[in-house]
Amino acid sequence: MPKDGAPRIFVPVPSEALGYVGSILEAGGEPMVLGLPTERPAGGVALHREWVADWTEVFCSEHGIGALLLSATEPAELAGLLVAALRLDLPAVVVPTMEPFCIALAAMGFAPLAEDAAKVVVELAKAGRPRLRELIEGFSLANALRAGLTAGAGPELLVHLAAIAREAGATGLPQMIRVLTPESPAATGPGSPWLAEHGATGLLAHLTDTLHDARTVTGRLKEALPPEPPAPPPETAGSRLVFVRGRASGTEVLCHRDATGREISGSCRVFASEEEAVRAVENGEVDPGALLVVTGCGPRGGPGLLRLDRLGGALDEANLSIPVLTDGLAPEGVSGGWASLMTPEAAAGGVISRLRDGDTLRLDLEEGLIRTGVVAEEIRRREPFTVPTPSGSGYAARYARSALPALEGAGFG
Repeated sequence: MPKDGAPRIFVPVPSEALGYVGSILEAGGEPMVLGLPTERPAGGVALHREWVADWTEVFCSEHGIGALLLSATEPAELAGLLVAALRLDLPAVVVPTMEPFCIALAAMGFAPLAEDAAKVVVELAKAGRPRLRELIEGFSLANALRAGLTAGAGPELLVHLAAIAREAGATGLPQMIRVLTPESPAATGPGSPWLAEHGATGLLAHLTDTLHDARTVTGRLKEALPPEPPAPPPETAGSRLVFVRGRASGTEVLCHRDATGREISGSCRVFASEEEAVRAVENGEVDPGALLVVTGCGPRGGPGLLRLDRLGGALDEANLSIPVLTDGLAPEGVSGGWASLMTPEAAAGGVISRLRDGDTLRLDLEEGLIRTGVVAEEIRRREPFTVPTPSGSGYAARYARSALPALEGAGFG
């Protein structure tokens, strides 16, 4: 703490946290503003998260930070800030917003639901606790999963929660994800009138019977919820995420399932990158009945877990409803027809790297099984596609050589 006794509060920009600088001063803190890195290694959301975490950790270590007030424009950045707070073993408070990832963090106890975030973070800095690490355990992680998925979050939520749990030393989250994810369909989402009216507090109150009364930055979770929950969100044909597995191969993939979907299937059209797939869609080279297989997008192959936003946009622009299978991430907001986070990824020699044009593949969403028209022995005999990865000793190259699987957080191994 500085000599004048005012604790230094880390404030990242650009983010909504900048609007709390005056309140931090009024509460007796000294805001320390840091611009998040605008230049970063080429790669996906997990690589971006690790870059932000390293950047923030170095800054806070050099400037005597007592606590962090956190907000960001992207989930990967916010997750990186949280990872840094865990490494530093400091208190941190998340600015509450109505984005699905922030709602998950509120359910986890990181965002105050009824008190001013600036006042809370200064109090925590003066007291030195609770540190962020003290709030992360099985109950709070379960709350985050249920709330985030109900608020419409996609697979990226699972990846970042896994990274946060791993950094905190909490165990068992991958198994918890496999159990709770299929039980938590989206009931609302960003931009919904219901969420705009009731906010994160209303959503958590709606879920109160399924949430644990875990510790938070201000006390206990249910202390901040209204005694009577609001009327539930309107019935919607919300999508849910379901896991589908290949028993013999150990393959696993996370599928978006809408209200009517029973399978994701088609004749494989295999691409070595998102760029190749986008070109094929834009040039009208994709036939009805195809299943687009996009490889080389996982933690090691991306590197850093690529989100296929450009492919999703190209399919929308071409008005095509064609299923996609990838070892990367599906775009946010998709409802059905996408299967992502396939593991082992192509760069690790997984089954996805052995699929060929014309193979028939069916992901049975009812039974949770992967079925293919190619015998298992034939797939095993095939040479996997070689996924190019960064060479040298740069940040992305070091990451690609050791990156963990997606549901283990896709961080440095």
